[in-house]
Amino acid sequence: MFIPRSLFSSAYAHLKSHAHPSTTSVLILCALDADSLCAARILASLLKRDYILHQIKPVAGYQDLEKVNETLVKGNEELKFIICLGMGGLVDLSAFLELSRGGGADGVECWIIDGRRPWNLYNVYGGGKDGDDMVAARGGKVIGGRHGVGDSVGGIKCFDDGDIAEEMEQEKDAFKALIEMPEVDDDSDSDDDDDDDEGEAASEDEEGEGGVRLDLNGDRRSSQNSGRKRKSSDELMDDSDEEDGGRRSRRIRRDSDVSSDASTPVLHRHTLLSHSSSRPLGSSPPPLRNPNPNDDDPIPTSPSQHLPSEPPLPPYVASAKSLRRKLRRLRRKHESTIASYYSQGTWYGEPISSLLYSLAADLGREDNDILWLSIVGVCAGETYGRTISLGPPRRTGGGWGADNREDQIRGILKDEVRRLNPPDLNQTGAMSSGNANGVSGVTALQTTARSPSDTSIRISPEYRFMLIRHWSLYDSMLHSSYLGTKLHIWSEHGRKRLHKLLAKMGFSLSQCKQNYTHMDMDLKRSLKEKLERYAPLYGLDGVVKEGFVRCWGWRGCLSAADVAYVVGGILEVGKGQKTGRSKGTDPNDEVSEEVGRLEEEKEVEEWITNFWDAYDALTNVEQLKSALPIAMNLHRAILRTGTALIEKRQIRLLRAFRLAVVKEGPDLPVFTHPNALSKLALWISEAIMEQEREASKKKHLPLVVASLNERRGVYVVVGTALGAEVANSLKIQKKKEKSAKQAEKEEKRRKREEEGLDDEEEEEEEDSDDDSDDEGEEEKRGGRNRFGIAFQEVANSTQARIRIDSFEATVVEVKKEDLAGFLEGLSLGLSLQ
Repeated sequence: MFIPRSLFSSAYAHLKSHAHPSTTSVLILCALDADSLCAARILASLLKRDYILHQIKPVAGYQDLEKVNETLVKGNEELKFIICLGMGGLVDLSAFLELSRGGGADGVECWIIDGRRPWNLYNVYGGGKDGDDMVAARGGKVIGGRHGVGDSVGGIKCFDDGDIAEEMEQEKDAFKALIEMPEVDDDSDSDDDDDDDEGEAASEDEEGEGGVRLDLNGDRRSSQNSGRKRKSSDELMDDSDEEDGGRRSRRIRRDSDVSSDASTPVLHRHTLLSHSSSRPLGSSPPPLRNPNPNDDDPIPTSPSQHLPSEPPLPPYVASAKSLRRKLRRLRRKHESTIASYYSQGTWYGEPISSLLYSLAADLGREDNDILWLSIVGVCAGETYGRTISLGPPRRTGGGWGADNREDQIRGILKDEVRRLNPPDLNQTGAMSSGNANGVSGVTALQTTARSPSDTSIRISPEYRFMLIRHWSLYDSMLHSSYLGTKLHIWSEHGRKRLHKLLAKMGFSLSQCKQNYTHMDMDLKRSLKEKLERYAPLYGLDGVVKEGFVRCWGWRGCLSAADVAYVVGGILEVGKGQKTGRSKGTDPNDEVSEEVGRLEEEKEVEEWITNFWDAYDALTNVEQLKSALPIAMNLHRAILRTGTALIEKRQIRLLRAFRLAVVKEGPDLPVFTHPNALSKLALWISEAIMEQEREASKKKHLPLVVASLNERRGVYVVVGTALGAEVANSLKIQKKKEKSAKQAEKEEKRRKREEEGLDDEEEEEEEDSDDDSDDEGEEEKRGGRNRFGIAFQEVANSTQARIRIDSFEATVVEVKKEDLAGFLEGLSLGLSLQ
């Protein structure tokens, strides 16, 4: 089932009314990423205000989720709600969590709040309580009960950001039809072929109708005046379709389900009885009757109506064979619709921290703390390249004047900042110093608060340089993935370009290598103006943008992007020192299964510890400031490793993708975490795309990065798609081409009007409409990652030891000895374009 945005507050009221007042009846399962962490903080704040006891449990992967089911869910009679943050959207959660209870008692209700796509359709349209068949019949939407979200506790319910209600009508109809479709054996294809070889008795009328006579009970009658008829061309085509369809599987598997085949459900397990048609296929016309029953005069009829007429024929219905054939064609059509939805790859919807802020706003509990957590969660996705999927803004999402979903979400956050933090018009000096709520007239970054008690959030100009308030300007620009890849900072020539840019701006290296807060004030005021003037000369368009900043009195001032970098660094690296394998061991030795299992348990424990450190630091400015070196060291490691791979030409070009393998170096232990490796992959992919763009290459290949985990003897493999930067650049290029074509069409239209050729004008307008539709579909599907599907196919077709355990479908673990076979299968057997 799914809960639309308009019913978020009703769902919370439903939880509040059924939660136990004295025991922990709410379990929050949280993924190990910054967006889920912010969402957990928001939800915990709401539950505390209502005195609802709850437990937060960080989960590292699907294997850890099964352990949670054994320890916290099974046999827990007090548990009523499970809320999954950042997980569960890609798989059928009923295969991992035991939600039903025996004895007719209410089950456990599971909420899925996940930004990963595609949705698993079993959760959306088949997640009813204890297999409720009526869920699919009503399109999966929650209904009934006091709050309009269900009569009682139970079932799987997905929080919809607008994707389900506005974009999945075809998938809903296909899933509903497959659930209600009668069971048909594929073995009947051969029986039908045998029947065709032996021949079938049918009259000429039956051949025209395409069936045989059946009585009302469905028994077949034999025709005495029948002869052998030949198959029509349509039947021959149908039989060929049956042969192809017989080889297809009747099961629709979950796209990202990594569990065993035995747990894969079948869509056709709900069998419904077929009903005969209420209207006969053929019969004699009804007898003519006098409309006036009191009138004895018969109705005048023609002479032919006095002749004796033949008795009416029994009604015709289709034969069992043709019904099976039609049913199989319909089933293949619906299965193709669902397979097409899953085969798009993976993408991202609205961040879940933004969804939970919508819940808080509906409850009337929005404040600066919750708003700040939502802003940090949205900015955290950008640091990993997990941009919101392109497409039109949601009708239910609010906002004004947005061109796409990302602009819509950021526009709503800006409006909320202005509403909750109105500018103080009496302080005129704040307008010129950059402390006003807006960016017009602002000339410097906000680095100090207005008063000791100032905890407001402000909209401030932000540069696409990381941690600039706490680093030097030179290091901030050097380690920025945007500017570093644009200037080819990995090479000596790229560093000279950076020095030339600073020289043209009038900034000396001695000033730029100081801490930003210690720079000359005149330079800081002129930085924005100089960047806007000289950065486009080096291809740095949009280097200045609007951002969010918050102060905690005199204690410190951080931007939302800074907090996202710091929290991500704590989650991925931690406050302790990352260590690799002990020095006394040979790196080529194979790690035993027992040692690998123990090392995996230690690694998961480290990740859980990092989660709680980040959870505490998220609302503590002193802990955030103390963790700034962690984020800086992480991005130094990314720059060193990426530079080494490019300079040593260790990035290989394969048939369908590019490959980079990190198996040595001082920073190798850092990239054992999938999110840290994803940041490295994002940096490398943007660097390669800049090189290809300068070489005027139009075709860009995705990137696969593998990093060795020496302690466990496995490679962590991450697949990256063409990111939002490429999609945006292609979009800008298409807009330029479209404007040029539009100017050309205007000139041709003027000439046609002079000549009076209106028909051609209409045809060209129709063609332009079709082109715009195609462009809209391409824009909607831009940046989607198909590596999750590719990894699963390679795992099924090779003997490589592979484990898909991460909630990210594009992350996989491969045994060190099997990496070559895995990459060979991925390169030779798949096409990712």
